[in-house]
Amino acid sequence: MKKSLTMLAQVVYVVIAVMVLSLDASAQYRPEIDVQEWPAGKVVLTTGDTIYGPLTFYRTQEVINVHNEDGTISAFSPVNVQYFVAQEQPSNRPYIFQTLMWDMGRDYTDFKKPTFFEQLNQGPLTLVMREKYVRRDVQYASRQGYYADPYLYPMGNNYINQVDELYYVLLPDGEIVTLRNVRKDLHRLFGKKSRQVKKFAKNKKLDYSKPHELIAIVNYFNSL
Repeated sequence: MKKSLTMLAQVVYVVIAVMVLSLDASAQYRPEIDVQEWPAGKVVLTTGDTIYGPLTFYRTQEVINVHNEDGTISAFSPVNVQYFVAQEQPSNRPYIFQTLMWDMGRDYTDFKKPTFFEQLNQGPLTLVMREKYVRRDVQYASRQGYYADPYLYPMGNNYINQVDELYYVLLPDGEIVTLRNVRKDLHRLFGKKSRQVKKFAKNKKLDYSKPHELIAIVNYFNSL
């Protein structure tokens, strides 16, 4: 009897593992730390044409690939793209990326280049995001509790890679403001409504370091 229960438990474990893998395959997937894949999506080009298909986004290279039905791949850089929407299945959760003219965070230059940003909300203050990849010592990461982070990727025995989100605000005039200190810089943009937003965030116990709660704070300001 005990042996039968053990075998049953193993079968259940395998079934659950297969189900989880199937769900992951239909959602977004990261084969590498700076590469994301989605089973469906669309890319709207600067020409006005729209291409549909599974997407692969190479964040470091700033390239979006569309996997066509005939087996070919169409690759596009920000200069060719207005925006693209990647979509999980079966949840249909959309991830929206748009091309913005950016000075690369260099305040001393007028030069700007087309760059992909992930759009997190919509409104007078639009929160957008890019990623940075940080290499950390395994022992240090363990002491800091980084192993609980879902965005950890092994590099070997001594180091790990972690994804850090970098936040920006897109203003109505197209200017991109870097949020070096997210809370402080946001409240500078909130201006006279800063106190009201602080009260809202405090009452709701919202954390500026958590993406969904940060979006809620900015959306609240946009609603005022």
